[in-house]
Amino acid sequence: MSDRVVVAMSGGVDSSVAAAIMKKKGLEVIGLTMQLDSGESRCCSEQDVFDARRVAEALNIPHYVVSFKEAFQHDVIDYFIEEYIDGRTPNPCAVCNRKIKFGLLLQKALSLGAGTLVTGHYAGIGKDSDGRWLLKRGREKNRDQSYFLSRLTQEQLARACFPVGKYGKRKIRQMAEAMHLPVAQKSDSQEICFVPGTGVADYIVSKRRSLSKSGKIIRSDGRELGKHAGIYGYTIGQRRGLGISSDRPLYVTKIDARQNTVTVGDDHELFRSHLSATDLHWIAFPELKSRMQVRTRIRYRHRPARSMIEMTGPDRLSVRFSSPQRAITPGQLAVFYRDDIVIGSGWIETSSNV
Repeated sequence: MSDRVVVAMSGGVDSSVAAAIMKKKGLEVIGLTMQLDSGESRCCSEQDVFDARRVAEALNIPHYVVSFKEAFQHDVIDYFIEEYIDGRTPNPCAVCNRKIKFGLLLQKALSLGAGTLVTGHYAGIGKDSDGRWLLKRGREKNRDQSYFLSRLTQEQLARACFPVGKYGKRKIRQMAEAMHLPVAQKSDSQEICFVPGTGVADYIVSKRRSLSKSGKIIRSDGRELGKHAGIYGYTIGQRRGLGISSDRPLYVTKIDARQNTVTVGDDHELFRSHLSATDLHWIAFPELKSRMQVRTRIRYRHRPARSMIEMTGPDRLSVRFSSPQRAITPGQLAVFYRDDIVIGSGWIETSSNV
């Protein structure tokens, strides 16, 4: 590791403790805070910049603010909106980590003479016997963020450092208190940082005012139950806010952008035993050569489930679960694990019981 490191300082407790750990190691630490969005979002707010600056002052390290607003708009926000319009549920954090944080920000760090970009992610990094970089789950499993980092390349992992990954959140706050960091008790950020409190659907409409909105809400047999105001206001597994009346709970089971329909059904209709994923990215090896028993995670809060993965095309993979999984959602990542090692990931295209 170079003696000079850059810490991505969000103004939160995790990245602040990460900076303090690097400082304590005797390294030359530079703090960088990204400005990514404008308007009413919670992304990189003035308060966050102020908090990051206060932490940098407390640690006596230089701190700078860098703007990637144009790239963030193109690579993350536009992607986010178009995915919802196409009836998929996007994962902006995974895209941001690869293209912005470990893309543009890492480039900035290297231009400053740093050899490493340090972040406050709850994850780990290692190497195998052949010198290949590995991504590992964080020690506290309910905080583990390896899911959002599963698109990082070998070159990016070689320059990454996640010092808080071997601790739990309680320990991190205790360390922040002991180090007298001013953000020790700052609450964690929630939801999608650039979407204001009005919600996803209103945000998308504000950005795409010419959208065709209304369509049918149907049952799986085609019976119409009501109208929706835009498929971008729905995601697989959703129960609340459907705008229809029923004598029992109904959930979104399918979103069809071509037909502009939202299909709803009973809870048992959400379970699927198979998914197909594309745009595959491997970390533990260059390519998958034969079928492999793994545990697959279909969303951030999902417990990795026993499954068999197998290539079915040049960039397409089949995942068959040992037991059906609830609410497999197109647009989300399927991330594959062996023990605590991230094998790779792919974007979910379809799910079925075939």
